[in-house]
Amino acid sequence: MEKIMEHITRLYELKDEEIQELIKHFGPILKTTVKTLNITVHEDIIESLMVAYKSAGMVSAPMSHFDLFTFLPHLWSHEDFLKPFILHSRGRNKVSIVFGVPTVRRQEQNYLIRTLVSFVKNMNQTEQDDSLIVVMIAEVDLEYTRQLSEEIKNRLSDAVNSGLLEIIAPSPGYYPDLKKLRLTLGDSEDRIRWRSKQNLDFAFLMMYCQPKGSFYVQLEDDLVARPQYQSLMKQTALQRIANGQEWFILDFGGLGFIGKMIKCTDLPWLIQFIIMFYNDKPGDWLLDGMVQTKVCHLGRSHDVCKKEKEAIWVRHNESFFQHVGTWSSLAGKIQLLKATNFYNKSI
Repeated sequence: MEKIMEHITRLYELKDEEIQELIKHFGPILKTTVKTLNITVHEDIIESLMVAYKSAGMVSAPMSHFDLFTFLPHLWSHEDFLKPFILHSRGRNKVSIVFGVPTVRRQEQNYLIRTLVSFVKNMNQTEQDDSLIVVMIAEVDLEYTRQLSEEIKNRLSDAVNSGLLEIIAPSPGYYPDLKKLRLTLGDSEDRIRWRSKQNLDFAFLMMYCQPKGSFYVQLEDDLVARPQYQSLMKQTALQRIANGQEWFILDFGGLGFIGKMIKCTDLPWLIQFIIMFYNDKPGDWLLDGMVQTKVCHLGRSHDVCKKEKEAIWVRHNESFFQHVGTWSSLAGKIQLLKATNFYNKSI
């Protein structure tokens, strides 16, 4: 209801701005037009229009309204670009955990199908019924997107048909001009475009997943999972809530953004933070920066800050996911990092 009221309010504000702009534009020439056309209009009507305009200006909010459109201004007149292409969905929602899996084309090798098979295989039926895996094909090449979507549906037909697995893609218009990004961190233009787009992918996927469950988990498209990962993650989260222990991130992955669980009610904070700074830092750095902003006191030592962060960014002693990809989605980059605390050391 709160979201609906915000939307209605925004529509009213936009319409009010249009009316004021018309009055502002035509008011000064109204008297001249009346005289030129020799139309009889009472002077008090003209004055009433001018008074109405001035009154509207006085009562309108003096402060600007900031939202994601402020940081992605190309979306102002194209809100439809925030709606995904839903390539397959059974409309599942109200699950305990929504798993977000962004995927992009890789030049050397694609690990997505192996990853999805592992995610599904390592859930029992009860876990599958209480989960949703959303694959976002983050490409603007519609033919490639269609082909990959068909491959997922063919290779994982049971998961797709049951509603466990959904497939979406962003509108090409969602992305700003990635050739006009600011140079940051001393990175190359290619790397800046890669990590900035990746941040926008994260935000889009989170926005879609946020209303569909209680918890959201960020994953990647080149992982394998341990058995019963869903139940163990759910139990950990619910136990901490039952014990009254505050947390913002439950970390079941260790590396980068992998396996980070956040309450769906907290996702808007992270989405807005990522959108604000998508051009500035990689996503996992932004996550760390947000947590530090939430809890760290500038007048205290680094050790105290670290302790405060660890209180709400809770790292599990075992990684539930192992990184298996070698070739990064960034052309030419090789990624050899592995979770050292994954249960199966042979993977």
